[in-house]
This record gives sequence, structure tokens and C-alpha cells, in this order.
Amino acid sequence: MHLVPTTTIKDGSDTKSIEYNVYGDGPALLLIPGLGFGGWGWFKQVPALSRRFRVVTFEPRVSGDPRYGVAELARDAAALLGRLGIERAHVLGASLGGFVAQELALARPNLVDRLVLVCTSHGGRGGERMSPRALAVMFGLGSMSPKGAARRGLKVATSAAYRTRRPEEFDALVQERLARSPSLSSYLRQAMAGANFDASRRVHDIVVPTLVIHGSDDQYVPVANAQALAWAIPDAELRVLDGAGHLVFIERAEEVNGEVTSFLLESQEPRRPQMTPGAAPGRARKSRAARFLGWLARKLRYRLGR
Repeated sequence: MHLVPTTTIKDGSDTKSIEYNVYGDGPALLLIPGLGFGGWGWFKQVPALSRRFRVVTFEPRVSGDPRYGVAELARDAAALLGRLGIERAHVLGASLGGFVAQELALARPNLVDRLVLVCTSHGGRGGERMSPRALAVMFGLGSMSPKGAARRGLKVATSAAYRTRRPEEFDALVQERLARSPSLSSYLRQAMAGANFDASRRVHDIVVPTLVIHGSDDQYVPVANAQALAWAIPDAELRVLDGAGHLVFIERAEEVNGEVTSFLLESQEPRRPQMTPGAAPGRARKSRAARFLGWLARKLRYRLGR
């Protein structure tokens, strides 16, 4: 899958170029990739989802600017949609891309129709940390060969069952990751952007319908983080795929694609009002309070084991 088109976007006084591609027709669906991945990582989503949606993939820009972070990546995504003439889109983000998707939904709620968050969390210090195996990979990248880093990283990101069931596909995934991976410095900048992201006190302000998908055996983002994310976002739905690892959208692509398609095509109920700054402040306060109380009720039910 080759990303040929390039578009220029503006962020303040800065001009940036972003590579992207568009597949299919229908409601727009923006796919935001995770750490070290690009448009190529959606090789199991594009063929299936482009049958029903206008799928947009892109290469996240990596910058040496000290301001570089998740908020900037979200602005890039919004600007790309604007350049493509898309006024409203479904948004799916995986891992670090899930951070970007959350930021986009918070900063530009009128741009996001429905939100899908895969193998991700709300960031911050309160979640369950990655497993010792995953930490060993993250801290050992600098001492590994590129091939060793790709293979070891993907081994931790996938389940043993997947690697046993599809060894040739896993080997091909390693080769593709090796060929497409950003430089180590770019990878570390992306990782730092993710490490600095914390939406734990803001996700209850997400007002768009949201689906959270996660693998039960995720070593990088343990499943407890997905549960916390789904509880924190008002009315969010949670799907946990038993036995799947971090790359659940590759391991269990058919199930993930089915869940995504069903969720995005659900008949729309009347939308919750989306407030803009300065509009109907009394109503906005009531809406935030209602969302918070809903979040608190779900949290208490979980704590009480109900």
C-alpha cells in the first residue's frame, strides 16, 4: 500500500506536508495509526472498511519542534480532513493514534461523528502500566539491531496464539515494520508525545458516541486501561477480545472490522447537544454535570462489583 498523494496544511505560521491516501466511498472514516506505524498498518482494515466508508489513511508527521505532541498531531488530522473537504468524519485511532483521536474529539467535537478507540488508554499516571516484557523492549530499543527491535517489539505486541496460527503473516509483518519504521529519533519523539499525554480528567467531556476495543492479553496497554477509558467516557461501549494482544486490529481483524462497521452504521439516535465556547452556558453546565454523574455511577457500580 503506497501513500502517493501529499497535501500541504497550515498550523499557525507553519506549513507542513502530509502523505495520505483515500479508499472507497461513503461516510468518511479517518484511521490514525499508533507508535511507529503509518498508513501501511491498516492493511487488514482498508479492504474491508472501504466497502462501506471513504477511508482516509495518512503518515503522521514527526517534528523536532519542542511543541510536538498529541495536540499538534490532532491539529494535523483536522487540517487534513479540511483539505480533503470533509466536514465531519468517523475517527478510529489505535494505541498512540487513540490519544490523537481523543484529543481530536475533545478539541473539535463537531468534526467527529463517531469515535473508535483501539488498544489505547486515556494516558496519565493513573492507569495500569505496561508489562515487564513490554518495558524491557521499550528500554532496550537502543541496544538492538533494527531487525531485532522490530521482531521483539512485534512479538510482545501479538499473542503466542496468533504467531503460532499465522507464522508467515507475522514474519511478513516484521519485514514490513522494518522497511517502514521511522528513525529511532523519530520513534522516540512519538513515544515522548504519548508519554506526555493525559486526558484522564477530560475524557468525560467527550460527547460523541464511542466504541472501545481491546485485547485481553495486551502487554503494552493492559486491558484495565481500556475498562477505565470506557467507564470514563459517557455511554461508551467496550469490546474485549479474549486472548488478543496489543495489535488486536491485526490479530483479530475480521472481528474488529465487524464491530467497527456495525458501530459506525448504527441508526443515529438524536444527537446530544455539542456546545461551543460561549454558547448557552447554563445548558453546558447541566450537560457536563449529567455526564459526570453518569461516569460516577458506572465507577461506583464497578467498585461495588455490580
